[in-house]
Amino acid sequence: MIGRLRGIILEKQPPLVLLETGGVGYEVHLPMTCFYELPDVGKEAIIFTHFIVREDAQLLYGFNNKQERTLFKELIKTNGVGPKLALAILSGMSAQQ
Repeated sequence: MIGRLRGIILEKQPPLVLLETGGVGYEVHLPMTCFYELPDVGKEAIIFTHFIVREDAQLLYGFNNKQERTLFKELIKTNGVGPKLALAILSGMSAQQ
């Protein structure tokens, strides 16, 4: 599993960031609270990730810290809460709340 990425931000388009690490560009979905805390394009960033493999897609979800990632994992364990809804919930609050 991909648990953490460190690299250069190539593109930022809410709610996605394209992060280059080791010559590979990773498209990462972020809650808006995390997205707006990222450095500018061309700067280095560290993103804690959760990798989800579905039949039709492989998706990376990113967070500023392990606490946010843990909360995301707990949310998607809840019946009826998928990754998109979990991101929306996290976009409206901080992990401390």
